[in-house]
Formats: sequence, C-alpha cells, structure tokens
Amino acid sequence: MPDTATYQVRSGDMLGEIADFHSATVAELLAINPQIENPNMNFAGQVINVPQVPEEGPSIHAALAEAEGPPWYDIAVREMETGVDEIARPDTHNPRIVEYHQSTTLKATDDETPWCSAFVNWCMMKASVLPTQSALARSWLTWGVALEEPRKGCVVVFSRPPKPTSGHVAFFDVTRGQRILVLGGNQSNQVNITSYPESRLLGYRWPEGV
Repeated sequence: MPDTATYQVRSGDMLGEIADFHSATVAELLAINPQIENPNMNFAGQVINVPQVPEEGPSIHAALAEAEGPPWYDIAVREMETGVDEIARPDTHNPRIVEYHQSTTLKATDDETPWCSAFVNWCMMKASVLPTQSALARSWLTWGVALEEPRKGCVVVFSRPPKPTSGHVAFFDVTRGQRILVLGGNQSNQVNITSYPESRLLGYRWPEGV
C-alpha cells in the first residue's frame, strides 16, 4: 500500500474531485478505503484514506477556491484553510466563531447561534469594507449594489425554507449546472465550500464603490 494520509470529507466534496486532487483514480481511492460501499454516497465528517501529499501542499478546497477574488474572499479562503469548525460540546465554543459574532450587533458568545452572516461581516471588516453588522442573512439583500451576474467573491443570499424570513449568506465561488458553490460559514457547522440549488437564490450583492 502506498504512503497514505487521512482526509475528512466536507460538505460538497465529490469522490472524483478528491481523487483528482491527490493524483489518483477513484478505483485507487476505493482500493485504500474498503469501508466505502457506495462511491456516490460520501458524508460530511467521514474520514477516508488518501495518497500522501506534501505537508505544505494546498488542500482540495484551496484548489476549488483559488485565492483570485477580492480581499474579503481571500480572507475567507484563509479561514477555510485554517479549518474552522463548531465544537460539538454544549459547554465549549470555538473562540474563532465567537470572534466572528463580535462583528454583528448581536455579539453572540457561542458557536451554536447561526453564524453565516457573522462570518461574512467579519471577512468584510477585515478587508476594511463596511458590512451590514447584522446577524440576519437577509440583511445583505439591501447592502451594496445588486449584480445581474455573479462575480468571484460577491455576496450570495439564499432563502432557507420553510421559514419565509430565514436565509443563508456566503461568498460566490462558481456555478455548476443548477447548483451554486459558495464559500461560507455555518455550512455543516464549518467554514467550507458547499453547493446550493439555484432555485433558492435571492440575490447577488457587491459593495458599493468597490
């Protein structure tokens, strides 16, 4: 068996993409992961074996989200590469997520309060762009200017059924068919790239004057 490392599957990952990134075929990946019964069903959080890669090499997510966007998007990429996850204990909270919350007027002190808008606010503030400072995802629908077509790093707002007032906000990465891939926080309790159906799109926004 070749030298291997482990990789934790994140929401939106596809086995073929994981294999391609590690210069392997799906068959080779399956050979070192006999526990995978169905290659079309991978679950976020699942740990799999992958061919060894240099420690300083980029992750699969860096390959998807090349840091070629605006400053706030590049900041978001670095957060993803650092690895930001909620702590699955009710009495312990990830201090980084609590820091995100401090960029909103809500200023929550845990990592369980929805934090997608807090993450976008924090990234904008770090890039010296005035955000909404609201913890509500739909607050971004009136921020900046509307875009007819998305551009790398623009703010994307989605509906979140079944509540008509709920939503999700993140940064645009790429469109694949009828799915929109976005880099954001509070996506499967992580900062990662996740795809959402185009049918849930509410709008693309860009900071005014930038």
